[in-house]
Amino acid sequence: MARIELKDLTGNGRVHSLSGQERGVEARRVFNLDLLDRSVDPVTVDVPNDLDAISPSFFQGMFARSLVEVFERDQDRFLEHYSFRAPTHVLAQVHRGIMAVLTRRPTQVAN
Repeated sequence: MARIELKDLTGNGRVHSLSGQERGVEARRVFNLDLLDRSVDPVTVDVPNDLDAISPSFFQGMFARSLVEVFERDQDRFLEHYSFRAPTHVLAQVHRGIMAVLTRRPTQVAN
């Protein structure tokens, strides 16, 4: 099973919030999501306990292409493939990010 360790983006706990669409797009590149999207194995996204927030814009930059193009806006399929292990408050933010992607018009999805 593949893993995405978001702690790799937090500078060993120095960063407590992941925000900004551009940073999300860069994280997508760093973790090679284009390849992971098409993997037959599920992917676990580990969120460190010291991360306080993942903004909808960061989530969209990192995962919008996956959710829209690969999983065809099917939230259940997306969450079957990408399993988020995170504190409860961050899981709520992930779901807000998913809803933000799903309510955007298709032409608004970046990259």
